Amino acid sequence: MQENSNSKSVATKIIAVILALLLATAVFFAGFFTHKFTRSGDVSSYEWVLETIAKNYYGDFDRELASGLSLSALAGMLDKYSEYYTAEEYDAVVNNNSGKKSGAGFTANFIKGKGVYIITVEGNSPEYKAGLRPGMTVTGGKKSGVHTEFSSADAAIDFLESLDDGDEYVFVTDGEKELQLVREEYTASYTKMYTSDMSWYFEAEGTGSLSLKSRASDEMDFLPEKTAYVKLSQFYGTASEEFGWLMTNFNASECTSLILDLRNNGGGYVSVMQEISGYFTSSVTDETCTAMVAEYKNGKKAYADCIKQYGNSLVPRDTQVYVLANSGTASASEALIGVLISYGILDYENIYLSDYSAEYLAWAGAGAKTRRSYGKGIMQSTFINPITREALKLTTARIYWQNGKCIHDVGLTTADGCRLAPAAWTATLSDEELRYVVNDITG
Repeated sequence: MQENSNSKSVATKIIAVILALLLATAVFFAGFFTHKFTRSGDVSSYEWVLETIAKNYYGDFDRELASGLSLSALAGMLDKYSEYYTAEEYDAVVNNNSGKKSGAGFTANFIKGKGVYIITVEGNSPEYKAGLRPGMTVTGGKKSGVHTEFSSADAAIDFLESLDDGDEYVFVTDGEKELQLVREEYTASYTKMYTSDMSWYFEAEGTGSLSLKSRASDEMDFLPEKTAYVKLSQFYGTASEEFGWLMTNFNASECTSLILDLRNNGGGYVSVMQEISGYFTSSVTDETCTAMVAEYKNGKKAYADCIKQYGNSLVPRDTQVYVLANSGTASASEALIGVLISYGILDYENIYLSDYSAEYLAWAGAGAKTRRSYGKGIMQSTFINPITREALKLTTARIYWQNGKCIHDVGLTTADGCRLAPAAWTATLSDEELRYVVNDITG
C-alpha cells in the first residue's frame, strides 16, 4: 500500500506543476494580447500603416523620415494617388463607388467672372434629372428663397452638404435659368447611348435598381446612319451591366459604327474594365485575352484577363470603333483603350484627342495637359485593417498593356498616330468637339 500511496503523491505533484505552467503561459499570452490590442488606436493604426506601406508601396518610402507623422501625413508622403481613410471614410468610399450616392452628382471647375463650370454630371442624379449638363455654368443656389452666390466650386459642394435629404433647392445658371432640384440618395448611372433618332439611358427611383429607358430623340441627329455614340463616364457600380444592355440595343438597331466617348473618364475599378473589355474581345477570339499586366515592386507580375461575355451584348468583330479622349481620360479608360489597340479592335488613327483652346490653356496654367490622354499607368490597391476597419489606398504596381506598352506619365499622343479635335474647353453644352469628330469621320 505504501508504494501506491507514494505514486499518487508524485502524480499529484506533477499535475500541480503542469497546471502552474499552463496558468503562467495563459497569463503571459493574456498580457501580450491585452497589451497588443488595448493600446491607443493611434499607436496600433500607426504601426499598421507603416508596415503596409513598407511592404506594398511601389515607390520609395523613407521609414525614418515618416516617424512621428500623422496617419494622413504618412499617406501624404507618397504619390498623389495614395490615401489614408478612417473606417467611416472608407465605408463612404465603398458606398459611393458601388453607385449608391447622396450629394453632389457632378464635377466642376470655377471660372472667375463666370461661375461654377460643370464638367461631368452623373446619370440618374438629381442634377441630371433637373437638366444640369456638362458645359453649363452655375452661379449660385437658392434654398427657402435665400440666394447663395458661389465663389468657388467648393462653395457649390458646401451648399449641397448643408442640405438634408428631401430638401428642395435651386441652381441658378449663367443664363438666369433656375433648375429645381431635391436632394436625395440615388443610384448613379455611368452610361448612355444615342443614335441619330433614339437615346437609351438608365433610371431608378432613389437607390433602387436601374432600368433601361429609351425614347425618340433628335439630340444627336448629326450622327451618321448605323452609328451609335456611347458615353462611358466611369468604371464603377453597374457600368459593365449597363454597357452590355446598350450593346444589345446597338445590335438590335443594326449599328455598324461605335463612337466611344471616354473624355473626362478618370477610371475606376479594374474588374469593371475587365468586364467591359470582354464585350469587345469575346467576339474576336475564344481564347483568354489579357486586359493588362501589373508589375509589382518585387518584380512579380499579375495578369488581369478580359472577362468573357456572351449573347447579343457582344460588340461585333467588324464594328468600326472610334474613341474620344482628353487629358481627363485616365487609368482604367486608358487600359480599355490598350485592350482595343492590342487586339486590333481599334486603330490609333481612330482615337481623337482634345486640342484645347488658348483661352482654356491660359486659364488652366502651365501644368495643363492638351493633345494627349492623362497618362496613368500605375495601379492602386486598398488594404483594410482587420481590427480597426480603417483603409489605406496605395500605388502598388506599374501597368502594361497586353502588347507591352506603358503609358504612365506619357499618355496617348499624336506620336502614336492619334488625331486631334479642337476643343474650346473640357466640356461644352453643344459639344462642338464631337460634331467635329463626326464630320471628320464622314469626310
